[in-house]
Amino acid sequence: MNTCPNCGKVSGFHSSILQGCMCQYSAPPQRTWVGLTTDEIAVLHANYPNPQGFALALQAKLKERNNA
Repeated sequence: MNTCPNCGKVSGFHSSILQGCMCQYSAPPQRTWVGLTTDEIAVLHANYPNPQGFALALQAKLKERNNA
């Protein structure tokens, strides 16, 4: 579980249970997911024709794209 960086309480419970916490904790904004285009998928499939290699290549490309 995530804890509040200011008071150490469990962050998900601030609004409902820990009404006395005055630290104004809010969760960080979520990032927008970035997928792959059909052309990018086709190139990966051409370079990695076996299913396991293709799946690993897709995973690596999506991680690269979304961790930046």
